[in-house]
Amino acid sequence: MTDTNPAHERITEAVELTRKEQYEEALALFDEHLSTLTSGSLEDKRIAAGALSFYGLCVAKIRRRYGEAVKYCNISIRSNMFDPDHRYNLALVYLECDDRRRAVESLSAGLKLKPGHPGINKIFDTIGRRQKPVIGFLPRDNPLNVWLGRKRRGGS
Repeated sequence: MTDTNPAHERITEAVELTRKEQYEEALALFDEHLSTLTSGSLEDKRIAAGALSFYGLCVAKIRRRYGEAVKYCNISIRSNMFDPDHRYNLALVYLECDDRRRAVESLSAGLKLKPGHPGINKIFDTIGRRQKPVIGFLPRDNPLNVWLGRKRRGGS
């Protein structure tokens, strides 16, 4: 038995292409090699589960099948719950389908795992972070909190 499995190498390459936002090329590699791993040994299945969130991101970006993409990301999260990259990928899928609330939930969960995650912090820098309501015991959407929040930001 050889030390390296060609499918492992190709999936690793697909993950790296996904990180570089080369989604079409990554998707082609995933489509060709991922099924080999999911039906293989336990090690193959572990590698496949770790790669599924990257595959899901490619599916969302290229095929626009968001429900399927979320499913793949969630499989990776369940298999690798302490890896913030999978929550980051899930957030990118949610942003791709304009579900900002779920994206922020996923990003926040990822930051709890790794506060310095550069990708998560970059997205938050782009989309912004919610501040706490000015009057904490009132709901966020209370007109007084809305008005005071706008004043705090310098808006009208």
